[in-house]
Amino acid sequence: MDGQAVAIRGLKRYLADHFDDKKAALPKMAPDSGKNIAVIGSGPAGLMAAYDLRVKGDAVTVFDSKKEPGGMLRWGIPEFRLSLAVLEEEIELLKNMGVQFCCSVAIGSYKTETNKTIGELKKEFQAIILATGCPNHAKLNVKGEDLPGVFHGIPFLQDVRAGKQPEIGKKVVVIGGGNVAVDTAQTALRLGAQTVSMVCLESENEIPAMEEDLAMAKSEGIELKYSWGSPNFFSIDGQLDSVEFMRCTSVFDAHGNFSPDFDSCEIKSVEADSVIVAIGQKTDASFLETLGLTADIISQIDPITLQTPDEMIFMAGDVMTGPSSAIEAMAKGRNAAESAHRFIKGEHLKYGRAYEGPIETDFDIDTSRGNELKRHNVSEHQCQRKSDFKELVNSYDTVTAQKEAGRCYSCGDPFGKFRTCWFCLPCEVECPNDALYVEIPYLMR
Repeated sequence: MDGQAVAIRGLKRYLADHFDDKKAALPKMAPDSGKNIAVIGSGPAGLMAAYDLRVKGDAVTVFDSKKEPGGMLRWGIPEFRLSLAVLEEEIELLKNMGVQFCCSVAIGSYKTETNKTIGELKKEFQAIILATGCPNHAKLNVKGEDLPGVFHGIPFLQDVRAGKQPEIGKKVVVIGGGNVAVDTAQTALRLGAQTVSMVCLESENEIPAMEEDLAMAKSEGIELKYSWGSPNFFSIDGQLDSVEFMRCTSVFDAHGNFSPDFDSCEIKSVEADSVIVAIGQKTDASFLETLGLTADIISQIDPITLQTPDEMIFMAGDVMTGPSSAIEAMAKGRNAAESAHRFIKGEHLKYGRAYEGPIETDFDIDTSRGNELKRHNVSEHQCQRKSDFKELVNSYDTVTAQKEAGRCYSCGDPFGKFRTCWFCLPCEVECPNDALYVEIPYLMR
């Protein structure tokens, strides 16, 4: 027992990669309800909402201003992190389910050949889900940020995903410590940069990027410089030459609010052919205004139903929460779909639903049935630098997957005082793939 959890994500990846006939099967869908719902945005929240609504029998049309659906999954996550083929497969499943995609269509306050207004949608559909994400990049708002050679994380990643080759030179500095910063740093290597440095406000223990992604970045030769910020850009003849940082002594104040402090006596200068600013994303407040919604509408959303003051409009994903993970956005998309479906059926939106509350985690775990196997790490592709956008994380083979699954303590197995299964059977009855069978030891079926 090495203290590491079972690699659930790796095991799920193994199942998805090795059982094609199961993963892309059309789900059982309810009879058509005769109702139409519009989803604005085709990122993780929008796609999840569309899936659930079709399962419930509702007709769904997904609108997106980009030429292809997928949102940040397509345009903001590099190929080495998420294979485009995987995304295309999931979108194809939605199309086969009957979801309609209207791309290169913007929703705004006025109608054009390619734009629709929110008023038009309200006439055509019985409910609307806004899932437009956080498309705007945050800026430093300092002198020199508009110099040639200064890029911003999300637009940079979008350009590369679109097949463009930004001229970044040999020495690249990435400002930021989140997952987007890591993605841009690794992308810069693959575009031919010889040296890439990530400079962030946070200390090594505070940096928000995922630990495993940071480890991969370091293994590729990316240098991390912790606790530096307040950048100043320097140029020669109008061309970026270097960037200067001050030592960051603290990132948050005593109340936990973002309020960096700097020591102006400690300065670091880094030569740079280009700088990529990746310090966060934000929602597009002006977009909400074009829909006739106020900028503070997000504070007026019902936390359970995700319904806005306009009763037929619901929100989902990063547009309401700010930047989050794809999984969190999908969860909000599922929640919004449930609410929109209830709304068009005239059902109570809150019945049987509760506020998110504390989860009990302080309970004993019986480790007597555990084994001493160490976690089996998934093999990783070693980047060969320029133009190598091959996916970084590989899949388990069958033998390794079985060994990793064998590390489980079987917490869900019914035994003794630790049993967590009470033979209620919904898991077996509701499983869409008929994969579960509950063995009832004291009853005959």
